[in-house]
Amino acid sequence: MASTHDGLRDRPTRRVWRSERNERSASSVATLVTKPRAAEFFAGMGLMRAGLDRCSVETVFANDVDDTKAAIYRDNWGSRELVVGDIRDLTGGDVPDVDLATASAPCVDFSLAGRRAGLNGNRSGVLYDFCRILGEMGDRAPRTIMIENVPGLLTVHGGRDYRRVTTELRNLGYGTDCLCVDAAAFVPQSRRRIFIIGTRGWTPLLPPPPARRATLRLYDIVSDDDEWWSPRRLEAFLDSLSPHQSRRVAEYRSRETVGYFGAFRRTRNGRAVWEVRADEIAGALRTTRGGSAKQALLRAGCGELAVRWMNVDEYARLQGAGDLRYESVSPHQAMFALGDAVCVPVIEWVGRECLLPLIAA
Repeated sequence: MASTHDGLRDRPTRRVWRSERNERSASSVATLVTKPRAAEFFAGMGLMRAGLDRCSVETVFANDVDDTKAAIYRDNWGSRELVVGDIRDLTGGDVPDVDLATASAPCVDFSLAGRRAGLNGNRSGVLYDFCRILGEMGDRAPRTIMIENVPGLLTVHGGRDYRRVTTELRNLGYGTDCLCVDAAAFVPQSRRRIFIIGTRGWTPLLPPPPARRATLRLYDIVSDDDEWWSPRRLEAFLDSLSPHQSRRVAEYRSRETVGYFGAFRRTRNGRAVWEVRADEIAGALRTTRGGSAKQALLRAGCGELAVRWMNVDEYARLQGAGDLRYESVSPHQAMFALGDAVCVPVIEWVGRECLLPLIAA
């Protein structure tokens, strides 16, 4: 999906067409004297900040409610900008003057895992508090905003929740556009996320997303220092496969070269079953909780087969965050936080191609 508009007639004051915006923003970005300032809501472990750092956006305020994720955030950026607590307890007066505000609200209510409760759910409904805070900031509200979430936000309740979000933003003076970016353009992970981007006073037109890079392989992120499963456990893995999955694994095993493949463990009718991907990249990392959350790595070829759990270093590399520190938490906690985070190079791309031109315009 290259670009999705909210379809509403009464937009803010004017619309900036792509050619005009490109000509104007190219020179405007070059003349930025100081770093744009950002406020980050639902900051998690800080991967939004990591991506914005790469395009010279300075995070001056961050908020999240999770203590474990906050510990990772402090490991990497300290605690000066971080406010740990429920967004529902914040007001616009708590937020400093910024050029950009981002929100990566919990996605569970927009997914099948959350029974598609949408904005009526207890977790994803806090998007309304993000809008409330923008309204309370009044004239200090940032020129540009960005909401990141799963593609289910576009379709839950027949698209009504998406229209409710964009209507809230429009009432605050923001025109919006939306694009979907797959992390597979940057890392060997299939992870599609949408970005609703708004600007006060006009509706931006966003560039097309980058294409998936066919050359990316799990081989590039694997660390072979972990133990592969025992023959008994490997046999149990093979026994859980459907006939279709068994044929796929047999084909991988018979190849003349060794490859690495992602595998998901899912729970079906109370029984753990495995599904192996049809390509050499990982599926979307999830929080390491529940039957469908566990990911394993399959090494196959030249008649050999081995399987093991994916480790925290591999999770980090798949999120473009291999250089971050996690010493304050356990590997399991770090994997949970990584599965619930954004992909760093995706944020860097969105920042450079979409946000900076709007901030500078």
